[in-house]
Parts: sequence; C-alpha cells; structure tokens
Amino acid sequence: MTARGLVLLLGLLALAAHAQTRYVSDKLGVELRRGPSTEYLILRNLEAGTALEVLEQDAGAGYSRVRLAADRGVEGWILTRFLTTEPIARERLAVAERSLTSAQAKVGDLERKVTDLSAELATTRTDLDQTRTTHGAVSKELEEIRTAAANVVEIRDQNQSMRQRLAQREDEVRKLTLENETLRSRDKQNWFLVGGGVLLAGVVIGLVAPSLRRRRRSDW
Repeated sequence: MTARGLVLLLGLLALAAHAQTRYVSDKLGVELRRGPSTEYLILRNLEAGTALEVLEQDAGAGYSRVRLAADRGVEGWILTRFLTTEPIARERLAVAERSLTSAQAKVGDLERKVTDLSAELATTRTDLDQTRTTHGAVSKELEEIRTAAANVVEIRDQNQSMRQRLAQREDEVRKLTLENETLRSRDKQNWFLVGGGVLLAGVVIGLVAPSLRRRRRSDW
C-alpha cells in the first residue's frame, strides 16, 4: 500500500459514517473533479452556494468526496477548504430577504386584522351604546307600565269599593221604598177607617137626629 493510500485510509476511518451537508464557499468557479487531486478530470464547475452532501474526506489531500444535493446522481471530489457549514452570505441574504418578505406579509395581514378588529370594536361599542340607550328606554317604559298597573289596581279597588257602596245605597233605597210603600198603605187604611168612621157617624147622626127632634118637640 502506498503512503497516499494509507493516508486516505486513515482519513476515511476518522470521518463520521453519515454524510454531512456542506455548501460551496463564495469562491467563484470551484471545480468538482473525478478524484482527490488536480490530476483528475473536472466533472463540472460548481457555483457558490451549491448544496453538497459530504460522503468522505481525504485529510492528506485536502479533498472531500461529495454528492450534489440537487442531482444525487453526480458525485465527485472538491477541495475541503471551499466547503462551509452554512450557506454563503448571498444565500443567507436571500433567505433573510425571503423571511423579511414573509414577515412583512404577516405584518400586513396583522395590520389588516387589527384594522378589521378596530372597526368591529367600534361597531360593537356603537351597538353597546345603542343597547344601553334601548335598555334605558325599556326600563323607563317598564317603570311606567308598573306605575300604570299600580294605578289600574288602585282604580280597580276604588271601583270595587264604589260598587259596594252603590250596592249598599241601592239596598237602602229599596228598604226606604218598601217602608214608604208600607206607610202609604197604612195611610190609605187610616183614611179608609176615618172615612168609614165619618160615614158611620153620619149614619148614626142621621138615625139619632130625628129622635132627638121628636123628643125636643114633645118637651115643648
């Protein structure tokens, strides 16, 4: 085994078993080669920010075997120093701009929601004021109805009392009428007796008077 092969073997043993995601650095025109040196054929030039999966590393040669994340059928070797653990500044800026745009859209949505909620709150307050006004009017009407109902009860009681008094007066009138009729009947009877007595007295006088006249004549 050559020294280069030994170094490569040691590098492979030192690497983690799972592939790791790395990004091509800001350097323009990074070559993806068939092997871990400049002697190997260039497969393609990778643009800055290209996402790669690191399959293994050759610490001695300074190369890493990678696979394109966007095209998993393409594998090759790239200088390890051109790999970064985070997207390049341009990509981060693009992500930040997209996040900012999304945040601005969310802020716009929230502002519209706040506007809608403010309008709804104003409408609710107006409805509440109207409800309070209506409640006041209804309470006043209810109080008036209660007062009227109390007056109706009072009037009903007064009417009932007046009916009772009227019934008493009618009963008294009937009694007085009956007594009056009784008195009239007695007066008629008395007049009848008086008339009968006068008639009887007249008859007696008519019968007695001639006798008295005859006696007086005889006395003469």
